[in-house]
Amino acid sequence: MNRIVTASLVFLVFTSQVVTSQVAINETSPSTKAALYLEAQKIPTTNYGGFKMPVVTQVQQALIPVSTIDNSDDGLMVYVSDNSTNKHCWDIYDGEDHVWRSISCQNSVCNGDVLFSEDFNSYLEDTGITGISNTNGNYPAGVTKWTLSSYTTLGNGQTNYPGSLVNANDYALVKSGQMTFRDLNGPLLFQTQSIDISGFSDIIITLDISESGDLEYYPDEHSDDFNCGFAAKGSDYVDIEYSTDGGNTFAEVPNFLSNGNANHTLANDLSGTVNFSLSGISGTTLILKIRFQNWSDDEYYYLDNILVKCN
Repeated sequence: MNRIVTASLVFLVFTSQVVTSQVAINETSPSTKAALYLEAQKIPTTNYGGFKMPVVTQVQQALIPVSTIDNSDDGLMVYVSDNSTNKHCWDIYDGEDHVWRSISCQNSVCNGDVLFSEDFNSYLEDTGITGISNTNGNYPAGVTKWTLSSYTTLGNGQTNYPGSLVNANDYALVKSGQMTFRDLNGPLLFQTQSIDISGFSDIIITLDISESGDLEYYPDEHSDDFNCGFAAKGSDYVDIEYSTDGGNTFAEVPNFLSNGNANHTLANDLSGTVNFSLSGISGTTLILKIRFQNWSDDEYYYLDNILVKCN
């Protein structure tokens, strides 16, 4: 009986919108600027209440039939409360990019939770890509922990293989338990999957990068992060970037511990292994990009021990 009465009241309230073009709850003199006006104090009592939006788990959220062809569902809101994934966030649907975006999340207690890790020890030797093949060993294809992309033309962002890699001596391959980058002839991108970091206020990224050979950098050849030294000299560098908005924008870390410059995270020869660390990151998702460039058969960069965890 209560459900019938409640449903009837809701019907009466919202049908009033047809007459007045305005809906007010617990208020007899609503603001004329509001299409829907909610007053916290209940009438006629002195009790107070709040607005409660629909609460769903992440699985239930994925079942909401939002439009992926137009922006008709732009602004749709739910509260995601999911103990299994530790996500407790107010989400709004972005009808332009067709993704759910977390506007605010309750911070979770950090117990050093590891959210992503990769030490390359689980892959066959020579897993990766070369100038003669885009799949070697058990290179993870499709939706995986990480991908490799070699650019066809410097700076155009395309990922047609073999790209800037020319032959079997030009590669990004797992060797001896670390990802090895040799004679790339231009930028090559290592990119992680989207990592769920929701519910934490401070995320830390750590990884190790080292090199061998006579790497160099020529500032006069720099024009942008992609086109940096493709003439006779050739500049060598590493760029580390991250995104917390689903990959729409990326922030680059410049001149880490004075091993790079204003345009690159690392450049030139490195003094031993660089133990990269970045903290203070927050959001709901994290994508990590690491871009490498070197130009000779005797020039190598090495990537290992990637770790993303709450700090």
